[in-house]
Amino acid sequence: MKYLLLMLVFASWQCKSRKEMPAAAAQPDAAAKLVALQTFPCRGYCPVYTLTVYQSGLMEYNGDKFVEKTGPASTMLTGEELAQLRQEVSKTNLWQYPDDIQSQIMDAPFATLSTWNGDKSKSVRGSIDRPKPLLELEKLIKNLAEAHGLRVIKGVNPNLTTTPMSEVIVKLRPEENAGNWIMRFEEIKLRLVRRLYDNTWLIGYDPAQIGEKQVMDLLKNTDGALEVQPNHPVEDRH
Repeated sequence: MKYLLLMLVFASWQCKSRKEMPAAAAQPDAAAKLVALQTFPCRGYCPVYTLTVYQSGLMEYNGDKFVEKTGPASTMLTGEELAQLRQEVSKTNLWQYPDDIQSQIMDAPFATLSTWNGDKSKSVRGSIDRPKPLLELEKLIKNLAEAHGLRVIKGVNPNLTTTPMSEVIVKLRPEENAGNWIMRFEEIKLRLVRRLYDNTWLIGYDPAQIGEKQVMDLLKNTDGALEVQPNHPVEDRH
């Protein structure tokens, strides 16, 4: 009888313990959208495109017009970049703003920021005189895109001809931010074309301004670069 009583008390304690155990924190659905930026035309050559970032860190781009690349492209944010973006989206809290913020500035470009919470979404449209938190979130999204070779900040005049660019392949240190790294070469207009894998990038340059050997020698002697090679067909690389 005592043994049976002890068993009942033990079973009751286990049941209570399970009920009081806190539930595990819900993890975000990797396929769910986190935030999106859509830009609209202005009187000049404002770039028109859409950037969508998913909870997984996938960033999808679709260029419409006045951009260097029209059509779709994609890249993956680093864990650090994704954490920074999530923090900024949470801090900005788009849900507190009206859907449309009226602008007093004529002919300025408009943009829409959108975010998601499960099946619900919230979008805020406005121009360059929106509240500062909205402008800062938009700037972060653009800067992350630029850091991964998606050119979204500067518009392109379709009536101007562009010089074909040559390319080299650069492997950066794992901790190196490619967007910050490339900014030191603004004078010779090097640009990130796209990420190949890990922190290895295709870097574009104007062959009329600087030769391949000069570019490679310059990059090899730059902090952050581990390896530099020309972008030749695989069979021609040594």
